Amino acid sequence: MEKTGGIPDSIKWQAVIECDKSCDGLFFYGVKTTGIFCRPACRAKNPRRENVVFFSNSDQAIAAGYRPCKKCRPDILVFEPDVELVQKALAIFDQQYNLSIEVGEVSKLLGVSAPHLTRLFKQHLGFTPAQYLTKLRVDSAAKLLEQTDLNILEVSYTAGFISLSNFYKCFKAQMGDTPNKFREKRGNL
Repeated sequence: MEKTGGIPDSIKWQAVIECDKSCDGLFFYGVKTTGIFCRPACRAKNPRRENVVFFSNSDQAIAAGYRPCKKCRPDILVFEPDVELVQKALAIFDQQYNLSIEVGEVSKLLGVSAPHLTRLFKQHLGFTPAQYLTKLRVDSAAKLLEQTDLNILEVSYTAGFISLSNFYKCFKAQMGDTPNKFREKRGNL
């Protein structure tokens, strides 16, 4: 019976087959045919036993020429897929808020449903993706009102709003003033 890191390989193999999260961090396994190494709890397709080699830590796997799995991310000390998903969504919103992108489109890009993405946002950030998107758009509109001479309609569309009435409603709710009053108070006519 082989041993690496004090745990018999037969026990490690059982943990791999069962995707046992309790063994994460205790060892890693590499798949010879793909050159990829994973955590025991990885949900990737189970490899054949003869193609598996075990490592005590991720550095050993990398030194042996294996690259980290993109699904379970064994190269990250603590892998939290939900947090990573939220971070990816935030990055997309930050880059594309002005392109009239919607929550449903972003959730499809990330391979999850819109309600699931909304639950993750509420759980980890305390607000919904739609609220975040609206905040980004209103902040952008406020900056445009302060720094440009664009008319209100142009500001609305440039900031990513599809509807002028929705723009007015969201802007007033967040900033406390209508776009025109906001601009007047800033002295930029």
